[in-house]
Amino acid sequence: AERLRGTAYRARLRGFLKIAETRSISRAAESLGIAQPSLSQQLLRLEDEVGLSLFRRTPKGVDLTEGGRVFLEHARQIMNATEQAIEDVRDLTTDVSGEVVLAVPYSISKVAGVALVEAFLEHAPQVSLRLVEAFTGQIRGWLDLGKVDLGILHDMGHVRHLSARRLASEELFLFGPAGEFGAVDEPLVVNPADLSGLPMLLPGPQHGLRQVIEQEVANLGGSIRVRVELDAMSHLGELVGRGHGYSIAPMTVVIDDLVAGRVSIGRIGEDGISRRLSLMRNATRVVTHASVRCEDLTAKVLLGLIAKGRWPANAEA
Repeated sequence: AERLRGTAYRARLRGFLKIAETRSISRAAESLGIAQPSLSQQLLRLEDEVGLSLFRRTPKGVDLTEGGRVFLEHARQIMNATEQAIEDVRDLTTDVSGEVVLAVPYSISKVAGVALVEAFLEHAPQVSLRLVEAFTGQIRGWLDLGKVDLGILHDMGHVRHLSARRLASEELFLFGPAGEFGAVDEPLVVNPADLSGLPMLLPGPQHGLRQVIEQEVANLGGSIRVRVELDAMSHLGELVGRGHGYSIAPMTVVIDDLVAGRVSIGRIGEDGISRRLSLMRNATRVVTHASVRCEDLTAKVLLGLIAKGRWPANAEA
């Protein structure tokens, strides 16, 4: 009887959440695949237990009452906790499996994409990895909406619904045509005040890298002048090498052109500027064992690349 009661209560919460989402009892019933009268009965019983009305009728459907809005947050937490508990117990008796979506920026994909896929094939063959390359602004949006399980982002301070696992700090260098600055192993120090006179090729303002660059340069008393907004980072090295402008980016973005001598490199100020990178997940979403394995493997691969000198960054994990 207790088990039946628990199952029925979860069904009522699930129905309540779907009504709140669709703002319609009929649409909620259709989405859940149950009859509308049955869902209405579930809602009445839930309201009877709570002791107040959770919705009020409107010409277009239903809206949450003040009490309903308070109950909504608790209902979400209860359902997430219940699903998490079921997931944890179920995975204790099975091999780690399932699909995981990991979103990474271009600079990380270029240096670590192959190593990440190989690590999953070897150490987590039952996990279906979907590796997505995107701008950090897109990754943040996908994390907010729960469209990806994990994403690598620059440090953005405390964000309530995102949990972060610090990975590394990565220096951001100034790049120009060959011979203008230094070589790959000896960057020329550039005064931040001189940056304002250089036509820059940088990502758009929605890109996390652009935001970090502007903030870090401003902290040193400098400013930047953007000539072309370039979200296609794979073309950056060639455009700089051909003399179409300058750019600020992680070394990995233009490493091939840098090693080949097609572009030169400068350090911004005596100490340089950098960004911190973290592996993030949406803390309000269910944490699967597959996503935990993904998180651990991703951190291990990236820190290993730093240790081997294949990713020019400083480990902070």
